[in-house]
Amino acid sequence: QAILCLPRSFEYSQKNAVLVPVAALGVGGMLLYWLRSGRRIKTIDMGDGWWGSGERSLKEKEDASIRPFKIETSDKEIEDLHRRLDQFRFTPHVEGAAFHYGFNSSYLRKVVAYWRNQFDWRKQVEVLNKYPHFHTTIEGIDIHFIHVKPSYVPHGRAVQPLLMVHGWPGSFYEFYKIIPLLTEPAKHGLNEGDVVFEVICPSIPGYGFSEAPHQKEFDSIATARIFHKLMNRLGFKKYYLQGGDWGSRITANMAQMLPQSVKGLHLNLVFIARQSLGRLICTMLGAYVPWLVGFSREDARRFYPFIQKNVYDVLRESGYLHIQATKPDTAGCGLNDSPVGLAAYILEKFSTWTDKSFLNRDDGGLESKYSLDELLTNVMIYWVTSSIVSSMRYYKENFAKDPHLNAHDRVGVYVPTGIAAFPQEIVHVPRVWAKDVYKNIISYSYMPRGGHFAAFEEPKLLAQDIMQFVQKVEQL
Repeated sequence: QAILCLPRSFEYSQKNAVLVPVAALGVGGMLLYWLRSGRRIKTIDMGDGWWGSGERSLKEKEDASIRPFKIETSDKEIEDLHRRLDQFRFTPHVEGAAFHYGFNSSYLRKVVAYWRNQFDWRKQVEVLNKYPHFHTTIEGIDIHFIHVKPSYVPHGRAVQPLLMVHGWPGSFYEFYKIIPLLTEPAKHGLNEGDVVFEVICPSIPGYGFSEAPHQKEFDSIATARIFHKLMNRLGFKKYYLQGGDWGSRITANMAQMLPQSVKGLHLNLVFIARQSLGRLICTMLGAYVPWLVGFSREDARRFYPFIQKNVYDVLRESGYLHIQATKPDTAGCGLNDSPVGLAAYILEKFSTWTDKSFLNRDDGGLESKYSLDELLTNVMIYWVTSSIVSSMRYYKENFAKDPHLNAHDRVGVYVPTGIAAFPQEIVHVPRVWAKDVYKNIISYSYMPRGGHFAAFEEPKLLAQDIMQFVQKVEQL
């Protein structure tokens, strides 16, 4: 009987020899899948959209051509501007007001006189046209962009595509001083690891020469999707992104949407709006023991006194935001009708957002950082395109969906990220807080000077930081 059982027990041991490893592999595979699925990077759904007039035609295929575009002007356009400037109604300012009440009206009178008698719009149109401009139709609207390639690429040097996105009240023109530093760095004494770029600067839809959306709910997600489509249409599969102001949010959304297409993300402003008890405790402790909550000495210097820098200053500088996030068309129609009103509204931001101390100066410090030709060229881009109202609506569309601008913080940004923290930015975000959203910070630079309009104000500093960041990413 024992002899008869031997074949049966041998048969069972053979089965066990096969089943146990198979079961172990199955359990291990399930465990590995569970671990990997738990760590899978979340992304924003790309979706699709239609922003043209009326309903989308399902029969017609969208024109995907890239069409050369040239900015033009006319005698009629300039005569109309001059007539309106001649009718400027001056309002005396309060004595000693400087820029505390907004744009100082005495200095505004000087700006208007220069605009009317010395500013040469035809000459500035030639300046704007020195880079190649294009239009292409995406999701029913014409998208404007400039695309600048390096004139010379040394042998063996790779050219990196870089999409740079502006904000409000800026434009693609903000990048005119930084573009040559990025496309021809050797000519300007910038040899940062042999990095050379070709630069693409689109106008956000509703800004400047990009067509305004005809439908509601056009937000940063829609913009991110359109700009991905633009880069794909230009033949790029992987590229770098750079942005400040709205450009920061748009490019961050692009990284959250298609991380596989984004080689790296460089920002000169980060949106961190998440509030919590832990954050409050960090804020309180950071004033006394900054090292305990991960703040550097420089973080503490820029962040405190907290109430002054993060409450009073922000409230003072954000009045425009409440108007534009609720009823932009009401104030916008006046700005669209008056070039002087438009200039005061826009240029006031170029004063206090460049340096908060400029509030105390009668001229707002504007000509200490920029020329009147540069400032008025940016204003003219809004004026000749009648785009101030549609640019202001961008706040309404974004804040209506996401009042705290933190809806996608939980998605996180996992692509390599570089942050340039300029000391005069409206708010300072310490690296330890930025890491809550930007999970892969490769570089975080405390810039020595400069404010909100970094590319316009400090192009060389920003160019160097972008190059150093890209060099680090390429070496990963």
